[in-house]
Amino acid sequence: MRQVYLADILEEKGQEVKRYGLETETESSASLKEVLETADVIAAPVPFLKKDVVFCKNPQEKFQTELQRENILKLVRPGSVLFAGGIPAEYEKKAAKKGIVCVDYLKDEYTAMENTVAAAEGLLAEAICRSSRNLFGSSCLVLGYGRCGSTLVSYLKKFSCHVTVAEKEEKVRARAGLLADRVIAPSKLPLYLGSVQYIFNTAPAMVLPRALLEYVSADALILDMASAPGGVDYQAAEEKKLQAVLLPGLPGRYAPYSSAEILAKFIFRYME
Repeated sequence: MRQVYLADILEEKGQEVKRYGLETETESSASLKEVLETADVIAAPVPFLKKDVVFCKNPQEKFQTELQRENILKLVRPGSVLFAGGIPAEYEKKAAKKGIVCVDYLKDEYTAMENTVAAAEGLLAEAICRSSRNLFGSSCLVLGYGRCGSTLVSYLKKFSCHVTVAEKEEKVRARAGLLADRVIAPSKLPLYLGSVQYIFNTAPAMVLPRALLEYVSADALILDMASAPGGVDYQAAEEKKLQAVLLPGLPGRYAPYSSAEILAKFIFRYME
């Protein structure tokens, strides 16, 4: 729906917009070639690719067939600008050779920070829906204090949560200490994993392998927003009967309109 709203917003701003493969389309007579051959700007999704196909939630087989990653390079004309999230480096190089400019939403600091609001709110919504406890006043562990981690901690403190942050970078730990109740290095996790009710992973890496899951309380809720395959050993979590949930793409799921507005602003800012 983020893509659907993005198309609407761009059109409202006076742009000529062609839609292809959007979730709300029941049918499309135009081919991908017809859609792309006159496009100056291509607004692809976040994430850009899933299993070498442009990420598309429309179930029609036609779109899954036509949206192969190499098809885009063949059909986009030189001089066009392709916006997407998480564009592989080798794909950018191939596009550049053809004269196509690739612009990754996720590499823009301003856009990335704005998206953390929807991501944090999505994590809070999941925590409230999936737990039998009140989030208010609970004991929480946040893994990572990057863009999303810092936004999430600020939200949790407004819920009067007792927040521990685990962060590997010493300089970042110093910054986290201004807001969190406790800040630790990842090496100290075994001392604290058993005493928290909520564990939020915002780090894009494996942070809770089998060895560390041995310390997690049986009634804790683990919410993981890392990209697939995630930051948790899910097989080990299942064996230990821990509640661990992988939650990628939260901004597009929980606040698709607001997320679309953020992407539209970036497109206009870049093109200017």
